[in-house]
Amino acid sequence: MSLNPAISLLSAVGFSLILSFSKFELFFILPLIFLIYLNYKNILNILRKLLFLNFFVLVLTLFLYFETNINEALNLFLKVNFILLFNLLLFYSSNGFDIVKAFMILKFPKKFNSTLYFTVKSIFDLNMEFKNIKESLKARNFKAKTDIFTYKTYGNIFGILFLKTIKNSEKLKDSFKARGFKGEIFINYENSFSLVDSILIFLISIIIFLKVVL
Repeated sequence: MSLNPAISLLSAVGFSLILSFSKFELFFILPLIFLIYLNYKNILNILRKLLFLNFFVLVLTLFLYFETNINEALNLFLKVNFILLFNLLLFYSSNGFDIVKAFMILKFPKKFNSTLYFTVKSIFDLNMEFKNIKESLKARNFKAKTDIFTYKTYGNIFGILFLKTIKNSEKLKDSFKARGFKGEIFINYENSFSLVDSILIFLISIIIFLKVVL
């Protein structure tokens, strides 16, 4: 069962902000347990991504350890990991367009939603193009080395991506002019509110009550 995009976005912002400006407490694990239950089929892939991101987290933790003390470093390590894991669990099965839907549900300005949509679409198209180039290089048995040929190849790849981005944006601009675009896009989305949304809101509300109200 999937979460409402708007609830996911608000939960991510709320949880991240509260944990960022608070000392780590054990009850922050409550919404994580619930999200792990919802994503149990993908938990190994999510943990792999978290492990990769921890390379940067460990660097920050070690820096803070030498600058302050072990308690501050451990507090930072746990907080950052909880925020990362929470967001990975929330958005693992999501695509960038769900973020656009979330802002549309929250009634953000039409031009903001349109700009965000086309930004996400451009990133998506570039990513697909990059994957196609990678597959093409694999098919030709390309192996990266520290030589001029490799550097030229990478330079050509970035050049191709840059040119395709410009061409796609120009085509999009011409298409909008032909269709009389007036700053608003229309996306089909469901604004349903399910039991899992209620449970997540309840768990986040408990954290807000314990950290802000009390």
